Amino acid sequence: MILVTGGSGRVGSHLVNALLQKKYFVRVLERSAKNFRKRKNLELFVGDITKKEDCERAMKGAHIVFHLAAIVDYLAPKKLVYDVNVNGTRNIVDSAKKVGAKIIFLSSTAAIGKKLPHLPANEESPCRPTDFYGQTKLEAEKIVKEAGGIIVRSVDIVGPGFEEGYYNVIEKISEGKMQIIGDGKNLIHYIHISDLVKGLLLAMEKGKAGEVYILAGPEAKTQEECFALLAKFLKAKPPQKKISVELARFLAKVNVVKAKLKRARPNFIPAYVDKIVANREFDISKAREELGFEPKVSADEQAREMVEEWLRKRR
Repeated sequence: MILVTGGSGRVGSHLVNALLQKKYFVRVLERSAKNFRKRKNLELFVGDITKKEDCERAMKGAHIVFHLAAIVDYLAPKKLVYDVNVNGTRNIVDSAKKVGAKIIFLSSTAAIGKKLPHLPANEESPCRPTDFYGQTKLEAEKIVKEAGGIIVRSVDIVGPGFEEGYYNVIEKISEGKMQIIGDGKNLIHYIHISDLVKGLLLAMEKGKAGEVYILAGPEAKTQEECFALLAKFLKAKPPQKKISVELARFLAKVNVVKAKLKRARPNFIPAYVDKIVANREFDISKAREELGFEPKVSADEQAREMVEEWLRKRR
């Protein structure tokens, strides 16, 4: 039996589908049954990864655990983020060790940070997280590594379910209001959810205990190129005007204040600016050589799908 924490989440739902297609028996650990859909060879365990007893009960009979559950929300309280991302990971790892289950942990390149001294970065690059989320993922990685688990570091994900942070940019490009932030020459590296799921399955099959594998798409594009691709599929004019990083961050902060006054969730925050302007490209040679990982969805296809999904949801 394979246990998947966060199995109804954005990554988890895709991974569970892939595991069921391969005829595995899957148990998902979720805080509620709200998003659970009954299917053959799939069972639900309602529990909380921050509670050790829940993790131990959910782990009974498991020979593999995919630990995906995490809080990625940049607006969430830090205590909650730490409790889930670090303490929750410790509970899952301790429970897995008791039953001898193999651990595959989904981490993030946020553990490396946004200020990379050399490009492309790889598994040997120094880890210097630049936000609290990245700090918690790095701390969780250490817990997994000590237990001999397999760590998968993913770049930012695109595909169905990963619209937050992208739709505001797409909308502004369609309206001719988007501006290039900074000089636009920084590299941005994404991975499509279908490629990430394939990589996770390969990590399960071929990953080595205690090793870290970076998973990313076939290519990185500059900010300018990313915006131009989105504009192409929108049949809009690519952004030409530029805005300084400092001013973009200030406007994002203003947007957050306005949203709070309206008691609404802001659609553009300073963390999104930081993501857009970060200069990041990753080397996936290790995953290629040791796992046989080969991403298929190009940057062009990623952009086309993002635009098509945005257009579909506007109707």
